[in-house]
Amino acid sequence: MSHLYDGEQPEETHLFDDVETEPRITDDLLHRDMIVVQPMKPVETVYGSGTVPDGDASYCYCSFEPRINKNSTFSKNWAQDTTPQTTGGLREDALAIVLAPEWHGDINTQFWFDNACYEVDGPPMEMRHASDAAHHWNITARCIGHATEDNGLKPPVPPEGSRTWGT
Repeated sequence: MSHLYDGEQPEETHLFDDVETEPRITDDLLHRDMIVVQPMKPVETVYGSGTVPDGDASYCYCSFEPRINKNSTFSKNWAQDTTPQTTGGLREDALAIVLAPEWHGDINTQFWFDNACYEVDGPPMEMRHASDAAHHWNITARCIGHATEDNGLKPPVPPEGSRTWGT
């Protein structure tokens, strides 16, 4: 049986060749959540260094896994601390792990999940495993702020029609 219905044999094409369908994402661990990824680039001014947006934001399928907050811990590296406190001393470190099937960011990348902004903490690691289905990127991140009505922060919006990472 070469076609769905033996009595309906199209002459030049198969039965469903011209039917437009939406790409389907499987329901697996790497496609459970969606984040908005914002590429960043480092800048240096006379007032210090930091990062600024570099290019368009993108959606990314992933598995977002928050870790237990480490209360009253020092920042891992004071030289890389992008959210210093005016009072100094101990602070809360809210970490998260992102498992993504596709990742184009680097150590300067920021992303948004659930109105919270995270920055990548360390290099993204490509986890090569025995099967293509298990291949993914492991990204450690820390929360650096929240979008609320009072502070005016809003997650970036990817351009209309842009490709979603992980599809």
